[in-house]
Amino acid sequence: MNSEEKKIKKLKFDDVEYNFEELPDKAKNLLNGLQTVDAQLKMYGDTINLLKVSKNSMLQEMKNILKDIEQ
Repeated sequence: MNSEEKKIKKLKFDDVEYNFEELPDKAKNLLNGLQTVDAQLKMYGDTINLLKVSKNSMLQEMKNILKDIEQ
């Protein structure tokens, strides 16, 4: 494989490969938007997971505090 073949960016969509450079600008812009959405979804997913861990930690701390209180 020569160096030119290695540089060609490919897009696989619905089991069809496309040369990225030959895509219309609108398709390239949509791909950029999709990449941004994926990054945001990952970031917010990570944030949700962190909040879940924090909530569980707070619930455990609350249980530890309340276990010694008589009802």
